[in-house]
Amino acid sequence: MANNLKKTHMSASQTSPAGGGVDTQSLETGVVTQVIGGESTGPVREEDLRNRFLSFEPIFDHQGHVVARELVLRGQKTESLPSELAHMNEDMLLTGLYSLTQDGLTGEQPLFVQVSREVVFSDVLEQLAQPNLVWILKRPDAETCQRARELAHSSGLKFCLDTDTPDNREVDWAFQRFIQSAHVVAPAGSQPIVRNIHRESQLTPWGDGAWFMGEFFTGPRLDDSTGPDNGLRLELVTVAMRQPLSSLVQFVRLNPGLESQMLRIAGSIAGGLSRSADSSGHALIMLGRQRSQRITILTALSGTPATADNRLFAKIALSRALLMGKLAYGGKLSEWSHHAFEIGLLSTLPVALSISVNNLHRRLGLSTQVAKTLAGHDTPLRPLLQLAHACERNDTERMTNLARELDLSLESISAAQMEALVTAEDMDSRLI
Repeated sequence: MANNLKKTHMSASQTSPAGGGVDTQSLETGVVTQVIGGESTGPVREEDLRNRFLSFEPIFDHQGHVVARELVLRGQKTESLPSELAHMNEDMLLTGLYSLTQDGLTGEQPLFVQVSREVVFSDVLEQLAQPNLVWILKRPDAETCQRARELAHSSGLKFCLDTDTPDNREVDWAFQRFIQSAHVVAPAGSQPIVRNIHRESQLTPWGDGAWFMGEFFTGPRLDDSTGPDNGLRLELVTVAMRQPLSSLVQFVRLNPGLESQMLRIAGSIAGGLSRSADSSGHALIMLGRQRSQRITILTALSGTPATADNRLFAKIALSRALLMGKLAYGGKLSEWSHHAFEIGLLSTLPVALSISVNNLHRRLGLSTQVAKTLAGHDTPLRPLLQLAHACERNDTERMTNLARELDLSLESISAAQMEALVTAEDMDSRLI
């Protein structure tokens, strides 16, 4: 099938991409060869290829839950590309998609993939057919629309019209994606996906049934200058916080470079893994959703490999989380103990990933209590976070005043701090 997929795609465009492409024939042995400028760079494992080039753009419902994803090339712009480069990018994307389908990693939610007119008129889409795949057609001409209609009727394929304004004619589009506009009416008979959502007020006209994309949910893109892996680390936390455990397992499988660090943290006191795991996915399943979120955030903070700064970010975050969670649970803030732990765990993330608390709030869908406390607003949990800072500075006077305000004894604070530090030190000793 890999051979047929490649040949069909090439014949559809009438020419092979100049100076590039991916040899999909090698996929049958689990190894691909990347070719750049006509010279092979040697064999590359499929999982390395996926980790390096593929990314999943989230699509949200009205409540901010991830309901679908779009498969894209990581960091690549699709607008105004020369035809040869656009073809090479598409070839890379379809190669990655083929690899995902072979390994059963396309997930259960709808997965959107943009394809060209040439691919629509080939047999590639039928070869790659999966129940959850949706093929995006950007401003298709009449012939392409007719071809899509025929494939939808004969093979059950699903298509998404990507356009500036929706098509309200009698056309069989399962999905329509278009740019946010006050003058646009949702298309009848199609699932609308509205792009460029920046403010909450832009959600209102579309009702509860529409899907959305935009910075209101994800925050702005991280600048590459903040760190080469910051985007991946933030994406990891986002999946852990906003998607089900099965999606987190899948994400880690798609990024095998995370596995070693995650297993080390899972095996520490912080992770609490009771027995050894065969893989990070196995570890996540054994830990369950709540503890999996904990080790995932710590993995994102520590990075792979962990730098001195990142180790410190992870260590401080864990010690704060344990201290705040325990003191809240044993004091007058017991109803907020879960939020207290989360605040501590996320408290170093804005600095570690160079992202504002406001953008982190939108990206992760944080509760108002957590977001406001992290932003420094006056909340019931703010004194507890201030206490954690005072403990780190060994500011006895500040600790005494805050202990009185929170109705906590200095002995209980000292005991909780010591326990938190032991656990954080144990995790730190395992990081690589």
